[in-house]
Amino acid sequence: PTMVLAAALVPAYSPDAKVVANIGLGSGLTTHALLALPSLERVDTIEIEAEMEEGAKMFGADVERVWSDPRSQVHIEDAKTYFTVMGYTYDAIATEPSNPWISGVSGLFSDEFYQLIKDYLSDDGILVQWLQLYEIDINLVASMLKAVAGNFADYAIYASDDTNILVVAKKSGALGAPDP
Repeated sequence: PTMVLAAALVPAYSPDAKVVANIGLGSGLTTHALLALPSLERVDTIEIEAEMEEGAKMFGADVERVWSDPRSQVHIEDAKTYFTVMGYTYDAIATEPSNPWISGVSGLFSDEFYQLIKDYLSDDGILVQWLQLYEIDINLVASMLKAVAGNFADYAIYASDDTNILVVAKKSGALGAPDP
């Protein structure tokens, strides 16, 4: 439910989105669900660990659009490096890295990361951030939300289940109500 909701929040808050980035391949389900949207022109998935791509392929038809849809590109690269080097602007960026307490991942939940990433969003762009609430200190959750609030004009929080939330943040202006 969390991965599908992450994809569904993109058209709900950015119905005119054409170009989307997804940080963290995981099972491939978020990218696969995004590619169900015929309005998207390109989905770039950025994954730091090459073995994740091979693992995701094991989910077969449930995630096949990641590799079969010509609008999809998987980039094996560190997210910060990818955005800095490529310099693309996105209408939406979904970010679903591993848990923030894992070494090397915590930087993707930081004030510095949100400062960087908003430079690669269009003026009306949105960020969809997954945050796992299990095995996490509430102070870390508060720190992440403070960083989002300090870098984005508005945001909303969705609970996809008892242990996961999705934060939708807008670069500028009010987020508004989602468009069902």
